Amino acid sequence: MVDQPLPPTELIHLTYDGNFQLDTEATVLLCRVIDSAAPTNNGNNTNMNTADVDERTNNISINEHDDNDNQKEEKKVMRTNISIELQLDVTTMHPQGGGQPTDIGSITTIVGMNAFNNSNCEGSEGEEDVVSNSPPIAASIHKVTIDRTTGIVTHAGTISVLPDDDNNNINNKFPLNSRVKVSVHPQNRQLLSECHTAGHVVDAAMDKCGKLLKPTKGYHFLDGPYVEYHGSIDVQEREEFLSRLQLAYQELIDEDIPTNIQILSVDEAESLCNRLAQNFNMADFISSPTKTTDNKDGIDAGSGGVVRVVTVAGWNCPCGGTHVRSTGALKERGWGVKGLRCKKNVVRVRYGPKDETD
Repeated sequence: MVDQPLPPTELIHLTYDGNFQLDTEATVLLCRVIDSAAPTNNGNNTNMNTADVDERTNNISINEHDDNDNQKEEKKVMRTNISIELQLDVTTMHPQGGGQPTDIGSITTIVGMNAFNNSNCEGSEGEEDVVSNSPPIAASIHKVTIDRTTGIVTHAGTISVLPDDDNNNINNKFPLNSRVKVSVHPQNRQLLSECHTAGHVVDAAMDKCGKLLKPTKGYHFLDGPYVEYHGSIDVQEREEFLSRLQLAYQELIDEDIPTNIQILSVDEAESLCNRLAQNFNMADFISSPTKTTDNKDGIDAGSGGVVRVVTVAGWNCPCGGTHVRSTGALKERGWGVKGLRCKKNVVRVRYGPKDETD
């Protein structure tokens, strides 16, 4: 049977409500083992009647029995973490990109759930139900990426297996078309969403201070976030401008301005985001209308593609990241402008949460 390409992954976070949704059920379209199989038990054939896992050491205690069911000895066997990749039909996890780090979380099998086989899956005949009756298996997901050409999202992570699990057995832990639960790590998502929204507030604060410079880069990672603009600020103005920018930033937070997320046609997004200046090349943000829809907004994008526009503190920007509900959510951690650097026609504004040195 000829392999058929997988469909684009539905990204739940792209809509307004989906932006705040942490969990969803999904169907497994592909499970790939990255590491080689865990080592075998050297041919020992034992009856494992009992097994107790020590979660702190990742060891498992195995009681071996003889043919008369008499316990012979207890062995300690080390579990092995195996790297896998999962591709699903839908996900709540944000793939790394657009200046925002990857979401982390877990993907867990759902016991006893059916999933109708479809023709997009390898080996599918279109008539079969896949049922998982094994104990739930959880994959710890540490990296989520997206192929911008195909729209397919890959979830990379690890599962804990026993030494006698071979590659085939590992693959069977996430069978084709089985149902799983995707769960985003809530605290990590909250922090990353705050960081991204805080970066957009820098844009709004720059506008409020009368510096409408073209944004060229946003780095919304926690190890030193910043926003860069094309242009310059006179040396004699920088100190005074930084003070005004910091004040404008805090005023926008105090106003508790709601965040808005819309899926718009290219023309609508172009008009909305570039009404003040030609700040964005909209071609960089166009996605296929088949990848996401937002029916509540009544958008009919046709065949020309769509653009996700996020409005933070009144500032409209094409963006694929996650955000908090309002600027007021940045108050608790004390997000603010940290500094300003101008070099070679690039203005970099550093921002971040309040720390002990502030």
